[in-house]
Amino acid sequence: MRAQDFLSHTARMKTYVVRLRLKQKGYTQHMDTTVMARNPEQARRIIRQQYGDRNIIVGQPRELA
Repeated sequence: MRAQDFLSHTARMKTYVVRLRLKQKGYTQHMDTTVMARNPEQARRIIRQQYGDRNIIVGQPRELA
């Protein structure tokens, strides 16, 4: 079995780019970040859990080509 065949079946993770807006006292910070996930919804959940803040606004995840 070739390594490429093995990786294509087991590693179904994709890289997503997500734009974040963090609201702080007196200012708002915008940033782009990347996350490895199986689908866009999982990418959003990972980002929300990573930052753990109710004031975070997560944009639409875009798949990185």
